[in-house]
Amino acid sequence: MSQTPTDSPYRWRAADLEEIRIALSIPARMPAIRAISDAMADLEQLYPDAIPTARRELDAIAAIDIELAGLGPEQLQAPIEQRRKAVAPDVLPEDGTLPVKKADVIEFDTELLREETVTRFGVGLSIEAALRRQRGSHAQALLLMLPNLANWSRDPQLSGQGSAFTTALERG
Repeated sequence: MSQTPTDSPYRWRAADLEEIRIALSIPARMPAIRAISDAMADLEQLYPDAIPTARRELDAIAAIDIELAGLGPEQLQAPIEQRRKAVAPDVLPEDGTLPVKKADVIEFDTELLREETVTRFGVGLSIEAALRRQRGSHAQALLLMLPNLANWSRDPQLSGQGSAFTTALERG
């Protein structure tokens, strides 16, 4: 079976333009869409071996976006402190019942059965922040293949100002 030009892994898919626009936070305006199309055509013509890698980055970003959309309010922030005061699981009988009659124990102190667990997190990443960081690294990898689109992005981490493509000049 030979591949037709549209089935080739070294050609863009029909939906890739919109996926790139979403992945790089580029507005849906005609000049921006034209810039994306031009960048895709340049990559396809000059370095088609990069297209499968770019597609994998787009797929990874889409999977992270789906995961971000499914997060609940409790997962959008990192917990600062959690307190739990309950019966320790290993002190109860297998069926989970406590002694009912006074005759079952000589002295019954329920505080001995309690366990207090305190969990504190410092300044850590929430699930959302970790996923956004991952998404940003995939988007930056995509921009390495399509660098002309950096100026079109609305994402401050990806736009041309202060991006990974600029550095301070060192003299020595």
